[in-house]
Amino acid sequence: MVLRFMSCVLVGTTGMLAMAPALSAEVELNLSGSAYEGGPAFEAAIGGQVVGTGTVENPVPEGTSFRFEVDDQVLAGAGDFTVRLTNDYSEGEGQDRNLSILAARVGAVGLTPEDFILTSGSEPIERDAGAGVQIWSGDETAVANAPEGGWIGAGAASDREGQGAPAACTAGAEVTGFARNEFVPETDPSGNLGNLASQAISGACSVTITGYADETGSDVTNRRITAARAGAVLDQLLESGADFPAANIVPTEGTTEFGADPAANRRVNVQLWSPQAISSGPVAGLLGDGQDAGLEQALILGWQSNGELYIRSSNTDPKEVLWLLEQAKAKVLAGEPIQGPGE
Repeated sequence: MVLRFMSCVLVGTTGMLAMAPALSAEVELNLSGSAYEGGPAFEAAIGGQVVGTGTVENPVPEGTSFRFEVDDQVLAGAGDFTVRLTNDYSEGEGQDRNLSILAARVGAVGLTPEDFILTSGSEPIERDAGAGVQIWSGDETAVANAPEGGWIGAGAASDREGQGAPAACTAGAEVTGFARNEFVPETDPSGNLGNLASQAISGACSVTITGYADETGSDVTNRRITAARAGAVLDQLLESGADFPAANIVPTEGTTEFGADPAANRRVNVQLWSPQAISSGPVAGLLGDGQDAGLEQALILGWQSNGELYIRSSNTDPKEVLWLLEQAKAKVLAGEPIQGPGE
């Protein structure tokens, strides 16, 4: 679901309103693989110049995130991005090390496994990339060709802008397995959360995380526990290497929406969306004004293109949200003017 606002209200106090971060001169990798007498070590390079090394000490399906600062001149060049396994070791089937690339970001450009070509020497290797780019030996190299203009050049930036929202920004996941009154999920058996984190490592997608509870507790108790559940899932995504320009936590009251079994209603739904959906028009003007005003807290009310109400707040305490609304209501009733974008 891509969120498109028809109207929007910002209510806040002075401080800082976080907006989409500027592009940084970095290389990020989300890596997994298999360990045998030690985890797989790797070397990442741009145009043959090594920009980062490391070891995946404990490979897990959702991957481990690595981040390296890179000189702008290296990223601005036309060198291809390569990754290879540097400590290949094997004693037979099921007893070897290998490396898996789940996702990457080089400067301004996000990369998926499909963006890499796996080679041995100069010969391409055909191998299923459904679970990432699989590097099985030290003779193999994963190669991502540099875009025209370099990884942070004008060509790379314009390519990203022309593509609009990447496909990953429509991805979603459901996290279940919450015990009653607990906010940390017991398991993620389907691996959906890990897969979503690998798609969000590029920093191109924002996320909305909605917590749910059964109807056992009071509305206030359920809103608190659902906010905590959503926050715990956000923590897991960030620890897995996901990078979001904006992350929205949505608490809810108790529900039976997902079935009669109370356990089915103790869940968290995660939805990626593209910040580009609100990058122009009056909504963008309001957000820009809010950034200039240096807000410490923000409350956003809006209506999506399907007519549904949208509400997000930098403070997830229901009492604080209601207090912000009451303050805004008092100002309107007192006849204070409501300004539009840029006024």
